[in-house]
Amino acid sequence: MVKSVALTGATGFIGRHLVESLLAAGLQVRALCRHPEKARLPAGVTVIEGALENDASLARLVEGADALVHCAGLIKAAASKDLHRVNANGTARLVQACALQPRPPRLIFLSSLAARHPELSDYAASKRRAEEELAQQAKGVHWIALRPPAVYGPGDRETFQLFRLLRHGLLPTPALESARISLIYVEDLCEAIGTLLSASIESGSLFEIRDACEEGYSWRAVAEAGGRHIGRKITCVPVPRSLMRAAAVANHSLSRITGHVPRISPGKVRELYHDDWVCRDNPLTRLSPWRPKVGLDEGMRLTLNWYEDHRWL
Repeated sequence: MVKSVALTGATGFIGRHLVESLLAAGLQVRALCRHPEKARLPAGVTVIEGALENDASLARLVEGADALVHCAGLIKAAASKDLHRVNANGTARLVQACALQPRPPRLIFLSSLAARHPELSDYAASKRRAEEELAQQAKGVHWIALRPPAVYGPGDRETFQLFRLLRHGLLPTPALESARISLIYVEDLCEAIGTLLSASIESGSLFEIRDACEEGYSWRAVAEAGGRHIGRKITCVPVPRSLMRAAAVANHSLSRITGHVPRISPGKVRELYHDDWVCRDNPLTRLSPWRPKVGLDEGMRLTLNWYEDHRWL
């Protein structure tokens, strides 16, 4: 029976929701934090100061834990080596720390649907490499990897930019009528992770995971769902790939001068213009009691209300 859970990435968007979910389930939670004084985690969380690059702090994190959820990672960086250092090498170090324990914790790794196509971007390649490191290094460790699509919900700063555009009545989209994407609401993802902490599922399993919509969503469907709750018609503005690529190249070049992380990279453009990000199977619904509860319409409403309540919009 799982009583204590170690967690990386606790201060991120998904991590903060997961902390709340684990605490609500009555579990003991310890979290790896680079800067504990800035973490602002709920009372009851044991904070372990350290980072994925520090073997000693990883050993303290997993010592005696029944399970480990690995959420930490970079989604963008100034250089590809940084993505691989954190996403791939960090995962390898964490798995090794688990394997050294007398009773290794069950490990749940939060990968990404992008890992399905590592040729598209450095981020996708780093996530695929992290999965490979997990498989190679997990000697005696029971592990499961999840590949969620775009995750959205209250407090997310990435999809917040989309909601800002929707409020202005516009949604720039890839110029692909055929493009479809799966989505998952953050609380549904956290419930899935909670289920996996004790579910009887074979070690080494890798699952794509989504909400209940089998066919995924078109960009127009996303715009219409947002428009219903914002109270205005949203115009989709198709952006040619060549224009987006030129903007990404310019942004990436500028970041090398300024030292800032680029907002968009050529790899991210290739991800955006890939026309099939649909998870066509939802195996956890067959192998466990977990069921997604929140669809796009309800998820957009809940997220928009949170942004408005917290004066982000």
